[in-house]
Amino acid sequence: MCEYWNHSRLIIDLSIVLAYPMRYRNLILGWIVLMIIVIMSLSTESLEAQVGNKKLIKYGWDAPTPTFFRKHIKDMDKLPFDGVMLKLNAGKDVFKKISYPAAAFTQDREDLVATKSTQLTDNFVLMWSGMDENWDWFNDKDWAAAEENIRNFVKTGMAGRFKGIAFDSEPYVGDTWKYNKQPLRSQKTFKEYQNQIRKRGSQFIKTIQLTDPNSQILTFGLMSWMKDFLVYPPSSPQLQEKLADNIYGLWPDFANGMIDGSKPGSVMIDGNEFAYYYTNSTKFDGSRKLIFKDLQSFVDHKNRKKYEKSVKLGQAVYPDLVLDLFPNTTKDSRYGKTMQHFLSPNDRLKLLEHNVYHALRTANRYAWTYNESGNWWKGELPVDAGLAIKRAKQKIEKKQPLGFNINPAVEKALKDCRVTNQPHIAICAPPN
Repeated sequence: MCEYWNHSRLIIDLSIVLAYPMRYRNLILGWIVLMIIVIMSLSTESLEAQVGNKKLIKYGWDAPTPTFFRKHIKDMDKLPFDGVMLKLNAGKDVFKKISYPAAAFTQDREDLVATKSTQLTDNFVLMWSGMDENWDWFNDKDWAAAEENIRNFVKTGMAGRFKGIAFDSEPYVGDTWKYNKQPLRSQKTFKEYQNQIRKRGSQFIKTIQLTDPNSQILTFGLMSWMKDFLVYPPSSPQLQEKLADNIYGLWPDFANGMIDGSKPGSVMIDGNEFAYYYTNSTKFDGSRKLIFKDLQSFVDHKNRKKYEKSVKLGQAVYPDLVLDLFPNTTKDSRYGKTMQHFLSPNDRLKLLEHNVYHALRTANRYAWTYNESGNWWKGELPVDAGLAIKRAKQKIEKKQPLGFNINPAVEKALKDCRVTNQPHIAICAPPN
């Protein structure tokens, strides 16, 4: 069977069909109709995973503000990315007891309206899930402040013709998803918090979609955050106990709430941040089964069809790790110890090209990169790294094979890493 279907090439010559005796015509016509239905019903998701207009989005500590975006757009357009996650001057955290004032978004919107890009066409407004002290899911006043922030984040993205919201659920501020840190934990059970947060998840996505019906939600991880919990039986007391004390324990309920409230045609992207640590194509391929089959145990049964239709697979690439760019300080225990450190500089570049290639190949549409070292928008992207990213993108666009096998070099580097780091070999290849 051909690797890709082209619906436009399905041509039926009815004269051939009519040449058959009557007793065969209905059978043949029925078969043709069936084939048309099968072809036309091919999942968009499955096709997107192989072909389509893939996009690489840039994120990192150097995430630009709308002001920087406006001033430097010509230089930013020269880098090998199709979009950016942009942080607002107004703020990033969404779960605030007092909403950001409307005036705080004025300059951001003016800058975005005035900015035109020829290259960065698929941009997202960054929203962190940070939570103020004593902010609570049961407090309607607290939620109203968050809801106002959500509307303003979305409206600001609309001013720049952005694709939607990049929602980072990692709780940098507060304990957003940890039950044992919630202010009413002595009065409300874990189950009560689960139900309430699910309600808020539904309100969250409805607020986004009422503000902008076309807004996509690019999460750094949707159900992929829960992969380490697959070892526990679904809904078992042991699982509930582990979730109650985990920093992401309430997250699957918020995610189910988003699915509850999502309208037909919604797009929620699981950015699969764990792909940071992938070093072979098998891991990228396997993430589709992980997210769309294995992790459905965290999706309410009534939501599974919506999950399959609305959730798309994204993939992440971590150039700092791939290129061994961690700073030589006592604060970063990874410096000089990861597997990538034991690759040659040329093989690190090949691994970067490999990861970008397979991230784009296996993503439905969006792959994204994350960096902490350097300000890439100010010319601090290593030249060779930019070229490696560009090569990977060009091969995907032209539907070309990667053209090399990085596995032998990775296996050798992993072996050298484990010998050097005995007995602390886990740093060589974190579980993913």
